[in-house]
Amino acid sequence: MVLLLDLGNTNLYVGVYRGDKLLYDYRTYSDVNKSSDEYKTIIKEFLHANDLHRSDFEGAILSSVIPSLTLTICNSIEKLFGFKCMVVGNKLKTGLSIRIDNPSELGSDLVCDAIGAKHRYGTPVLIADLGTASKIMAVDKNGNFVGVTISPGINLSMKALSNGAAQLMDVSLIAPESIIGKNSADSINSGLIYGTIAMVEGLCEKIEKEFGYNFKRVLTGGYAEIVKNHIDKRFVFDADLILEGLYQIYLKNVGDNK
Repeated sequence: MVLLLDLGNTNLYVGVYRGDKLLYDYRTYSDVNKSSDEYKTIIKEFLHANDLHRSDFEGAILSSVIPSLTLTICNSIEKLFGFKCMVVGNKLKTGLSIRIDNPSELGSDLVCDAIGAKHRYGTPVLIADLGTASKIMAVDKNGNFVGVTISPGINLSMKALSNGAAQLMDVSLIAPESIIGKNSADSINSGLIYGTIAMVEGLCEKIEKEFGYNFKRVLTGGYAEIVKNHIDKRFVFDADLILEGLYQIYLKNVGDNK
């Protein structure tokens, strides 16, 4: 079995693969104040809850967008399992051709999303990843990663709104039945959720117009669950896309890291 870890700005997403199948997954909050021993305990408890044993695992791989926590997580893995954790970055082979101005700027989470989408759905493909930030990635018909749009995520937008406007508040992030709200909570929920949907659908249309051909569309990320039943049916909802990408990168590098 392989342990897969996606460390995002909001959550640490952990998965276990055996063969090419995801067996278990788990999310916990990313906390820069936690020590490697504390993360070791979190992962150990996840294994125990699913009756998994450390000896069952052959390796681990991490994608991280929090540099200050990368080594902490890697240390927790080495303490728990006795082997080093791969980290997605310049030292690992990905098989993804990145055609942007500065490939080193591209976050490892976006690389994993793109690889997961290519493997599961083929190309060309657009991946809408709704997390702390809302990202739309484009992989063209030749399999090249050709760019991304980035905007504030649903929860981040809500926090900015409530912090910047004295009479507005945090809301439930549940899509109301009507787009036009008749109270403050419904109005804010509508703007955040249906506004995000309109942005994602509209940007995808503009991307396709710019390239001159249609793309497959995939929806993923921590906040994708909120919009999946309301967005255009051309989007395929894939909750564990990033773990698939991590697993494919692991397979490309496992021989080089043993």
